[in-house]
Amino acid sequence: MSALTIQHLSCFYQKNQVLNSLDIELQKNQIICLLGESGCGKTTLLKAVAGLQKNLQGKISINNRTVYNDALNLPAEARKVGFIFQDYALFPHLNVFDNIAFSLYKKNKNDKQKQVEQLLTLVQLKGYDNRYPHQLSGGQQQRVAIARALAYQPELMLLDEPFSNLDHHVRFQLIDEIRELFKQQQMSALFVTHSKEEGFAFADKIALMQSGKIVQIDSPSTLYNQPISKYVADFMGRSNYLNIEVLDKCRYQSDFGVLSSQKEIDCPRGETLSLLLRPEQILINSSDNGMGIVKKIDFLGAFQYMTVTYLAHDYCVKQDMQSLIQVGDRVSLSVLDHDFVVFQENE
Repeated sequence: MSALTIQHLSCFYQKNQVLNSLDIELQKNQIICLLGESGCGKTTLLKAVAGLQKNLQGKISINNRTVYNDALNLPAEARKVGFIFQDYALFPHLNVFDNIAFSLYKKNKNDKQKQVEQLLTLVQLKGYDNRYPHQLSGGQQQRVAIARALAYQPELMLLDEPFSNLDHHVRFQLIDEIRELFKQQQMSALFVTHSKEEGFAFADKIALMQSGKIVQIDSPSTLYNQPISKYVADFMGRSNYLNIEVLDKCRYQSDFGVLSSQKEIDCPRGETLSLLLRPEQILINSSDNGMGIVKKIDFLGAFQYMTVTYLAHDYCVKQDMQSLIQVGDRVSLSVLDHDFVVFQENE
């Protein structure tokens, strides 16, 4: 069942088109991450769903109930949507209990007390009800913001850069906790971030946006391993491109020799294509007669990236820390077996 359906949604700021006839569908208990460069329309799309954006065209439905079209525009408070902001937006003069209970003003005192206590337990903040926001860590403030949003009992949760103010260790610990919480609560969520690592960890699917459109929506692993364009490939991770000439459906001539793909590619013999190679798909070996020279090594803890100049082209290769290869060493490069992803040269 669909939790959110957006059809042909466009948005204009004066003469600038921010959203361009965009379509997306979010299923029940699914988390979709909106990913893309600054200005691509991620936050505008989130505000449109929440009822906070003007100058729209198209249709938005939440749980099969139309909340926006050319003749209807339900206000934000009528859409049953929870919104978690980047800065948490907690009331500094209210303690944790009153922040969470803010939307429960229609409930009696006992029901309000019971529901807030349940939410505090749910977000692992039991006993924090009398503290004020300035007495909490960033991760604790974020948990309060989530509890306050859940108190409203929304049909859909929207999150705008909710983890960007947290340090790395706290961020990914909190991401795991919130993802598990949303799954337990059968909560559907649309999540905006600039960080693909956050998207990988938090979302079921990633919708990569460019210039107001979604260029590819799929699981994180599919976007990384099977991108439909060089833009998607480069955004999702480090990329190398190797020119190859088609010999037959599985074999290709290249600077690395004859390569074989595990998947057939239907292209005419003799056509030149651009083969996507992730750093981990290139094998590097020390060789006195090797045609590559290690130009740079970037140490990243459990692994390292090596920049290798090979026949006047630079390639990024991922290596574990057991490697004895040093800057200036001669090396040979080869391609590990995998399903090839190829693009036209001019893409």
